[in-house]
Amino acid sequence: MNVDKLAMRYEQLKNKTRRHSFITLKDNRSAELECCRKILKFEDNIIELEIPCGIVRIIGIGLKFKTFGYDSVKISGKIHSVGFEQANHGEAEE
Repeated sequence: MNVDKLAMRYEQLKNKTRRHSFITLKDNRSAELECCRKILKFEDNIIELEIPCGIVRIIGIGLKFKTFGYDSVKISGKIHSVGFEQANHGEAEE
């Protein structure tokens, strides 16, 4: 099996098994988000992240990634708001 096939199967497995994310806010200065799949947008005052059930949008001033590792991301800066957009996968809510 080549690397591309293996990576594709890993992504398929991850999509099936991880359906929940956890977000931890520490005051308005930092956020940690577990089970982040992809960075969709990264600018000084807006970050959009794909999670299993949708998109999380963080708006603030001076936003920076402290860490981005396997499955987890830490963001610092002055956070003004956190928004959520649910993905429509045709699945029933648990």
